Amino acid sequence: MPDPDVEQPGDDPAVVAAIEYAQKQAGKSNQDFVRALLQQVHGDGLSRRTGAGARSVIPMTPAATAVRSFRIFEDPRYLANARALAQRSQGRTRVIGGARVPSTDFLDCVAVGNDSQWGCTGTLIAPKVVLTAGHCADFATRIFVGSDVTQPGTVVKVKRRVRHPQYHQGKRNDLMVLILEQKVEGVAPRKFARKSLIDQATDGRVIGFGNTEATGSFGYGQKRFVDVPIASPDCRGQIGGEDDNVTYGCDAGLELVAGRPLLARDSCTGDSGGPFYVQSGTQWLLAAATSRATDSSVSNCGDGGVYARVDRYRAWIDAIPGVTLPSL
Repeated sequence: MPDPDVEQPGDDPAVVAAIEYAQKQAGKSNQDFVRALLQQVHGDGLSRRTGAGARSVIPMTPAATAVRSFRIFEDPRYLANARALAQRSQGRTRVIGGARVPSTDFLDCVAVGNDSQWGCTGTLIAPKVVLTAGHCADFATRIFVGSDVTQPGTVVKVKRRVRHPQYHQGKRNDLMVLILEQKVEGVAPRKFARKSLIDQATDGRVIGFGNTEATGSFGYGQKRFVDVPIASPDCRGQIGGEDDNVTYGCDAGLELVAGRPLLARDSCTGDSGGPFYVQSGTQWLLAAATSRATDSSVSNCGDGGVYARVDRYRAWIDAIPGVTLPSL
């Protein structure tokens, strides 16, 4: 039975009504559809974030990036995928408005923190192994299994941290593996998605414990999720003749870019390292880990994010002593 205290997928009538309105106004233009939907919901209180961008509660020093204009709403790939996701959400099979994760779902998504506070997110990928963001390296001494860090849950100490050896060297490689002191009991590690599935994905599900407003200043603690349209699955496309790595600040072949799902829901501060899932049938598989906001973002949260593709790093993860990943 659904938890009455948890928002259920697709249960917001305002979202459904906004999609219906935009569909009637837009005709065949994906850009007109997105514009109409944004105009319909602007200022009605639907702009809170729900989900998981560069994005840890602790201070970090990002690589230098050019100041760029906001571009994701000019990206025809994003516009088409956003409209398709909204249409599926209208049938209440997917979520574009965001919601809290029911306490029995996605247990492999864990909070990551130090001995005094929580500030990042990660994914259990083996019984004693969590994958998170490289920029959380000085912060990760324990993980929390549960749906709300202010409520009872399971806390497991981190025995060893292994950050990618080329982290922020030429490319960002923003990943870190946490070897735990003991196994996490009763939680199935998440399997990785295959390259072909990620390449073909048009949207994904982002989950994290991060902050819930656009400046990324407050709200950390509850596990929340949101479905986001993919703009670039491998950072190898173009917008108006400009390469994705220039537009978005992503690493070609190593990262994907996904945008807010029309209603300002996106990943945010505190979601760093958290999972980006893609769906195969009824199964959700790990495709990427939350890294940072795009270079073209105007706000800290809500304008699109960059995610490190786990399939590109599987060989490195598998080679770490003490790590044995589930088979694909």
